[in-house]
Amino acid sequence: MTGEKKASAVRYHRRALLEAADRLLTEFGYDGMNMNMLAKEANYSKATVYVYFESKDEIVRALCIERLKLMRRELALVLKSDADTDGKLAEVRQMLDELASGDGVYFDFACEFGGRTDTDSARELNALIRGIFDDLTALAPEQELKNKWYRYYGEVKTKGLFAEGGEA
Repeated sequence: MTGEKKASAVRYHRRALLEAADRLLTEFGYDGMNMNMLAKEANYSKATVYVYFESKDEIVRALCIERLKLMRRELALVLKSDADTDGKLAEVRQMLDELASGDGVYFDFACEFGGRTDTDSARELNALIRGIFDDLTALAPEQELKNKWYRYYGEVKTKGLFAEGGEA
């Protein structure tokens, strides 16, 4: 198999597994999904699942990254809009609320583990979250944004997201 065909096959299998994981996570939540369920849902062996993903966390992290990349593109449009700062912050809060309610597993995971940097995918998620907050500093200073986040989402969701030193 050529390098290009192999890369295409890897992308195909990873995508199939991510789609199956998304269905399971939506239905059963993070704690309710496991790798055995994923293998069955995707019609793969459990060993094959582990060829493409090291762990359930890696899968959830990949899905978080996908959603946050989409959100960041939407955020760029909000920041470019003609709305005043309060209007933009309200739109951002609505976007976060939609993520929290519609994709709660990913929102919770990002909040809990977003500050980690122990793997490549964790560093990618951390950098994406950091980038989103850097983008938001066009609206308010970082500490003010963190304080708003804390008041709205509470200590549990704030601690892991803004953990210093890479570990939640």
